[in-house]
Amino acid sequence: MGNVACQICEQEFETGKSLHLHLKKHKIRIVEYYQTHYPRHDLHDGNIIKFKNKDQYFSTDFNSKTNLRLWLKEQPKEESQKYLRNFLIKRIEKKHLVYSPTQVELRSLMAAPVQYYNELFGNYYELCEELGLENKYKPFNEIVSGPEWAKSEYMIYIDTREQKPLKFTRPMQVRKLDYGDYAFGSESKLHDCYIERKSLADFVGTLSGGFDRFSREVERSVDAGDYLVVLVESKMSNATSFQFLRKSHDKSRVYKNVRATPEFIMHNMRKIMQEYPKVQFLFVDGRKEAARVMEKIFTSGGAHKQIDLQLAYDLGKL
Repeated sequence: MGNVACQICEQEFETGKSLHLHLKKHKIRIVEYYQTHYPRHDLHDGNIIKFKNKDQYFSTDFNSKTNLRLWLKEQPKEESQKYLRNFLIKRIEKKHLVYSPTQVELRSLMAAPVQYYNELFGNYYELCEELGLENKYKPFNEIVSGPEWAKSEYMIYIDTREQKPLKFTRPMQVRKLDYGDYAFGSESKLHDCYIERKSLADFVGTLSGGFDRFSREVERSVDAGDYLVVLVESKMSNATSFQFLRKSHDKSRVYKNVRATPEFIMHNMRKIMQEYPKVQFLFVDGRKEAARVMEKIFTSGGAHKQIDLQLAYDLGKL
């Protein structure tokens, strides 16, 4: 006896996949089946929830982050707090989270960002700790470059395999790195922060077909006790909707062979961040900005250990 029943003919199936194959007999698309027999509506405007996959359909309350933001603003503070708290509780239970979701993780979901939690609760990290999560990062005001790192003996090291090196305002030297594309330190000792630069196409490829290879690279950095920052030289909004960039003139060649969806890519990114607490992802606006931010990270005296870098960037602090 199966445990998934077709709502049209009542035949039962052992898996959702089997049910989805069965729906072809009824000449109905999967999206039409769920929207007809399990209608769910956007809490803000009442429109039917768009269907991407079963998991997304039943866990999403809004069709856009704009609608989420507008709905939260319309509610009494207590109701907004309840909704956001429950969102985290559901994520914890469903994904068995250990660490507080970072800014990148929240922005990759239909969720409010960290700064909105701070606005409603006062301190996002205290809320997460209250819910049983471990905080990787701390609240911050400013990121100040340490004078120690301004000394001329410290330089940026570029891996020999980096094909399109960024340009910096401080001394640079090419040397082989065990992982990452950029490191910082003196000839005798490198800092414990390594930065992996990615174009948007590199990022998509790495977290799809190249995921196993990248996971091994992360493992090497973890085994050595180092921190790895994946710096993507593109806005996060592009990364969460790269399928639409395929249609643009200059991006069509890059994404025409990509079969993975943004949801799959973001899932893999979140998986890495939860499994490896010393890994961060950071999205910035272009190569020149990537170089500026990278120098700021390297000379901050350890901000990568204590601060959510994407949150700092979004707040204009990085």
